[in-house]
Amino acid sequence: MKQERPASHSALAALPLVMAYGIVPLVTAVKVFMPSAHAISMFMPWVLLAGLGTIHAMLFRRSGERLKQRFFFEVAMFGVLIFMLIQNHAHLIRQFETLFPIIIELTPVAVLAFCGAWSLTFGVPDRTDFQRYGGVLGGLCLLDLVIEGLLFHNAPVVRFIGNVDVLAGLLLLSLCASLKTDARPGDPITPDQKNRVWRLLILVGIAATLSRTGLFAAGWIVLCFGRGSKTVRTLIFLAFFSLIGGTFLLPISASEAVRYVDYWLWAKSIALFTAQPVVLLTGLPFGDALPLTFPAGMDGIWEAATGRLAIMGAYLPQVSAFWLRFTLGWGLIPPVLCLIAILALLYRTMTRLGAGLLVVLLTQGMVAPLFYAPSLGIAVGFALLLALSNTAPKSNTRIVSSVESSPDPDRHDPVAEWDLRPL
Repeated sequence: MKQERPASHSALAALPLVMAYGIVPLVTAVKVFMPSAHAISMFMPWVLLAGLGTIHAMLFRRSGERLKQRFFFEVAMFGVLIFMLIQNHAHLIRQFETLFPIIIELTPVAVLAFCGAWSLTFGVPDRTDFQRYGGVLGGLCLLDLVIEGLLFHNAPVVRFIGNVDVLAGLLLLSLCASLKTDARPGDPITPDQKNRVWRLLILVGIAATLSRTGLFAAGWIVLCFGRGSKTVRTLIFLAFFSLIGGTFLLPISASEAVRYVDYWLWAKSIALFTAQPVVLLTGLPFGDALPLTFPAGMDGIWEAATGRLAIMGAYLPQVSAFWLRFTLGWGLIPPVLCLIAILALLYRTMTRLGAGLLVVLLTQGMVAPLFYAPSLGIAVGFALLLALSNTAPKSNTRIVSSVESSPDPDRHDPVAEWDLRPL
């Protein structure tokens, strides 16, 4: 009765992307206009999705083969377990209250575990899935920018559908999935995706977020690994960098406090590392306030950005930047080891997708929560699994023959065009 990996790409494989790219942004917008919905946790949709996946795995145990005999019994036992957890959640919270800080900091582990369990049950979302739902999110970002521009005559950092850096991170993953596939002799690959509409919506969506790191990463990816001629890629690169400059000309909004707090936390943390180098080795206690002193005039900015009084202190969950939070909590060694491990895995079969993901991890990790935010973290996890996967779905694969050649490979290969081997 063991769970087996699905033989092919399941129709439910892309359901987490539907949640991350569509449902969660829309629910976030609903919470803006319905104060009563603020009690909904950002983890709740993913808990429900995990429950749905568990029930489906009980019903279809082996690659679509339905097991009727024990299904209702297993679902009943699962329901009893959930009921007991709900009935005793207050007691459980009291019992594990002292462990909450470390449990929260282990969120990336839970996010990656969800990605692994889902991929083993339903398969990994493919490039088409990332592009399709990235196009949907790009359209939502453009619509959101238009609405907020008409209402506020501005483009705030925190939009109706979410934080711009998180939205840009999701769209950057779709941009990476839209890059040309890398063909090696004898390798099974997915066919090159030709849907220009999705790719255009993704680029427009990134531009609509006006996320500075998102625009920088998008320009980098398009210029070095993107499609089209050198001239087209250079023009897109210059357009994105022009938008970065334009963000400094926008009127300052209340949500700009979020960006200011990010800069302040980086500056104070670097000063802390310089004054106490031992923190780089040991990290800081998870449940304690960070040893940061608020300067005069920072109280109002901090409260506007976090919703908490500055007198209560700053804590790790209030640090948005993934790499900074990771380093403050665990020290410098674990983040460095994680980067080395990711680089080593991707370098084994380095592709444009893998190279683009490294850019996203490095740039967006400086401002966005990455694996600490379930929507973005799960999308990143699936993108990494896609980049590391050596086997494409049987229905969408072909074998690249060594005799297949292009009369002018440099003209069709933007990487060779910029002399960026071995990427």
